[in-house]
Amino acid sequence: MAAPAPALKDLPKVAENLKSQLEGFNQDKLKNASTQEKIILPTAEDVAAEKTQQSIFEGITAFNQNNLKHTETNEKNPLPDKEGEGEESVHRRHREL
Repeated sequence: MAAPAPALKDLPKVAENLKSQLEGFNQDKLKNASTQEKIILPTAEDVAAEKTQQSIFEGITAFNQNNLKHTETNEKNPLPDKEGEGEESVHRRHREL
């Protein structure tokens, strides 16, 4: 369902000077311009890089997770011993001086 066309009174008004310029426009005064289309083809390096990216992407999507081995994670977070804490406090006091 197309909307009805607006009435002439509802259309925006054009300034008189602009209207006269548009009516008096002569296309013969325009200069000819030659257009040059520039079609830039990819270089051999671009093609090779794209093929490499595609092969990497295919390798990622085709990866079989069943080949992975289960691993137990052991978190190691050794806390400093009493001797290390003493050295650190001496170092802090020395820096503050």
